[in-house]
Amino acid sequence: MSGSANRRALVTGASTGLGRETALSFARAGYDVALADIDAGMLDPVMKDTALVNVNAVAVTLDLRDEDSIRSGCQAAIDGLGGLDVLVNNAAVPLHRAAVDVTWDEWDAVVDVNLKGAYFLSGRFAAHCIEAGHGGAIVNIASTHGMTGLAGRSVYGITKGGLIQMSRMHAIEWAEHGIRVNAVAPTTVMTESRQEILKDPERRAGMLARIPLGDFPEPAEIASAVLFLAAPEQKSVTGHVLAVDGGLTAV
Repeated sequence: MSGSANRRALVTGASTGLGRETALSFARAGYDVALADIDAGMLDPVMKDTALVNVNAVAVTLDLRDEDSIRSGCQAAIDGLGGLDVLVNNAAVPLHRAAVDVTWDEWDAVVDVNLKGAYFLSGRFAAHCIEAGHGGAIVNIASTHGMTGLAGRSVYGITKGGLIQMSRMHAIEWAEHGIRVNAVAPTTVMTESRQEILKDPERRAGMLARIPLGDFPEPAEIASAVLFLAAPEQKSVTGHVLAVDGGLTAV
């Protein structure tokens, strides 16, 4: 590590999609970044991106289903960057299943990553900030599924609703330590995987019909919202949920 005085961010689920774009956007904004995923080897293509050339960047193995991995992964990010100022809880597991068909194991697979893992990683990050004697910022990637009802997405939506409430609870508990906690709630984001799914014209039209502005947000829009909430200039913004949804939740 160099003697960089940059702010330092940890982004989970950073190998693809929204996590990748968010991590690279932090780097473009001058942050040092720890990119985390279930296997650090998955991050090899991202680590070659030119956005990371002029900042300190480390790849971290962090399995949100495992307490020891959360502890060791967070510590690896702290050691690799010399500390952390920002945590982005982005990693998530999807599930499209009728509520009556969801199995016990499927419930655990989604909840363990999307909510339980994010909760305990947030605790490790907050403990680091408190011990280091400085504030910090957590941005949780929630979803409009956590704010509205939608058939077939019950478990996923419940975890995202939990993240929204977790943001409020942690915002109050850690306010005295200068740790701000907020959430971004996107509608369907036009990531590479979504582009493939939405090749079906009927499915695409049905999803667009729910969005008043008539378009899906791009990953860069969500990353921009995350950077806004993480920025130290937003010192009075905490416990907030920023919907990036083309007006979906305003209907």
